[in-house]
Amino acid sequence: MSLASKGLTASADRRKIRSRSSRRTFEMFDPHCRNASTNDSCNDAIGGRVRTQARTRRRTLAAAVLCALVASGCTAGRDPEQLTFMDYHGEEPMRSAMDAQLARCGEEIGIRVRHYSVTGDQLVPKALRMASSRSLPDVLMLDNPDVPEFATTQALVPLNQVGASADGIAPNIAETGRYQGELYGVAPTVNALALYYNRDILERVGARPPQTWEELAATARVLTTPQHRGIGFSAYASFEGAYQFLAFLWPGGADERALDSPQAAGALRLWVDLVRSGSAPQSVLSWEQGDVKNQFTAGNLAMMVNGSWQAAELRKTPGLNWGVVPIPVPRLGDPPATALGGEVMTIPKTEPWRERKAADLVTCMNTDRAQIAVASAADRVPSRPEAAAQLRPQAEDIEVFYDTVAVARARTQHLGTRWPDTARAMWTAIQSAISGNATPEQALKTAQEQANPGS
Repeated sequence: MSLASKGLTASADRRKIRSRSSRRTFEMFDPHCRNASTNDSCNDAIGGRVRTQARTRRRTLAAAVLCALVASGCTAGRDPEQLTFMDYHGEEPMRSAMDAQLARCGEEIGIRVRHYSVTGDQLVPKALRMASSRSLPDVLMLDNPDVPEFATTQALVPLNQVGASADGIAPNIAETGRYQGELYGVAPTVNALALYYNRDILERVGARPPQTWEELAATARVLTTPQHRGIGFSAYASFEGAYQFLAFLWPGGADERALDSPQAAGALRLWVDLVRSGSAPQSVLSWEQGDVKNQFTAGNLAMMVNGSWQAAELRKTPGLNWGVVPIPVPRLGDPPATALGGEVMTIPKTEPWRERKAADLVTCMNTDRAQIAVASAADRVPSRPEAAAQLRPQAEDIEVFYDTVAVARARTQHLGTRWPDTARAMWTAIQSAISGNATPEQALKTAQEQANPGS
């Protein structure tokens, strides 16, 4: 699936991967979807056509972008005294944190910085249009899974060519900005997923936060009452649902390259059983991560799977006494594993001097000081271990994310540009199995075939 067609729900967790955009995007590109009453029927209506059409669009977009870049040099209409920085951080507190640090870095490197944001689902489509009109920003902040596909358009400058690097960045985090061994982006801060719980509800029944899948199922069952369900998560048909599922897929020993493995089926079986037992509501099929957070703060969930960025809303909820622990693993002692959330700063091709100046800005935004300022304001983790070590004592209520980030990895590490197709196959399988239309084994066998057509 191409960048333009997937509608880019970001992050996360950010995040992040936003607002029912995947369905709207399918509606945009396939008229069958406009008449479909559910996400499942929409997926069925699109079927294999999307993969074939997406590959064609990907090649067309890449050719158009490259042609525009070569023909123009990307020099049209640019203010020589100003750099532009585009992201999807239009909401507080991230917006103000980024504004402040970009202004400070602009002063340090001697140039004004104009920071502007678009919605998460529009960032990449807008960037592709800007590339064709030779108006890309000097720094483009992408959701990290989108780096490989955007890099294939040849619209980005390899950072080593303009003096920027990932020096000092944790190696697993640096990987989020690489494609085919080349560094195209660096992440100033990151996030991940963990298990939040309502302390008061658990204490009333004498329960402790679960550590294993077996404990998770048992605890969620005990916590389920007419007033609240035991647990909630996002199984939505989007990159958001796929992102959450990876936190269960990987610890079980499964791999996104082999969705039809017994280990993958075991992870999906856990989700199916939580819903069928009533411990999790069927509505997880339509919940994004923000919806899950809203249900938790309203007291309708005793536990939830969610990201560090939600902590600010939890703190503002009167009377909510919450804690957060690592996501349970299959067996005690198994290492936790989740996907890295967050964005990377990339440098589009413009003019040599602007690219070097943009590299100075990216370097400044990746100093310990800048990372700590943004991470502390937005409940994220600095990507530099030294900066993370400085901030960690001040982040006691979300300290678990510092440990989780250390073992998290990029969603595109193994799949590169194949991640979008695999993610779509994954969330389709999740929807099918939880809805009862297929067993986990059947759903994931189909997903493997969809993600690897012709193999």
